[in-house]
Amino acid sequence: MASRVSLVAIKNGLSGGVNLFPARTLVRSRGLATIATRRNYDWISTEAEELIAKAYCRHQSLASQGSTETFPPSLSVKDLEAIGAPVHFPPQSVGDEVAIRVVKVLEKFMHLFFREKYDHHAVTLETVAAVPGIVAAAHRHLRSLRNMKRDHGWIVPLQEEAENERMHLLIMMQHCKPSLIERVFVIGAQGLYVLGYGIMYATSPKTAHRVVGYLEEAAHRAYTDYLQAIDKGEIENVNAQKIAISYYHLPQDAKLRDVVLQIRADEAMHRDFNHHLSNLYRDGKQDQSPASL
Repeated sequence: MASRVSLVAIKNGLSGGVNLFPARTLVRSRGLATIATRRNYDWISTEAEELIAKAYCRHQSLASQGSTETFPPSLSVKDLEAIGAPVHFPPQSVGDEVAIRVVKVLEKFMHLFFREKYDHHAVTLETVAAVPGIVAAAHRHLRSLRNMKRDHGWIVPLQEEAENERMHLLIMMQHCKPSLIERVFVIGAQGLYVLGYGIMYATSPKTAHRVVGYLEEAAHRAYTDYLQAIDKGEIENVNAQKIAISYYHLPQDAKLRDVVLQIRADEAMHRDFNHHLSNLYRDGKQDQSPASL
């Protein structure tokens, strides 16, 4: 139970009250929240949940305060490596099966297109990965206006997700310049994805968030491949660029590998958060806050 209490301290203390991983039952005791046995994120280990929550707290602090004085410390390399274990949310409905099949087709196509060009793969991936968050946030925003009621805290985390993915793109662009063909591919893919995901979210938000969850699983695997290529010497482990050092508050001597580890941790966070949002729709809790703000 000690690790669970420390996680609450991480979430409610370092994050300024943000609870990324709410449990189904909370019991208040002596000012601390003790999380019950049943967890909303029961497809990942408690250790991974704690590390991912720490990664989230770093971004939340930067977004809300932007101060180096209060910014939580970076996860150690050991902790970031631990987040590398693959996680898969097992499909539980027809919609989930559709979602995972769509992602498998997209992932196979991406691998055929980029093959061993992991850096180019990462750049193109981030141009598409930044779409769902902003589209979903727009849908939730318009839904709140139509229904003339609160959104209960969905919009801001989704916008933050989109912004985080956009920063991934700007960071990776310092290490890789996409070709003309790749830029044309991005323009077409982005247009189709905005249209397709928008229609999907309007008809089945549960499936839409599940698709993103599985896409982030694929992104996590892609960055793991990237790390392996760096470790094998296939990609030079160059110095991290200023934008990455500033965004992640890394030491001045940070390397590309340190940056990729941080990005992969972000993808793990988005993966589990979107699976959680899909579960809320599945359980009819779309008007329940996904995080206690």
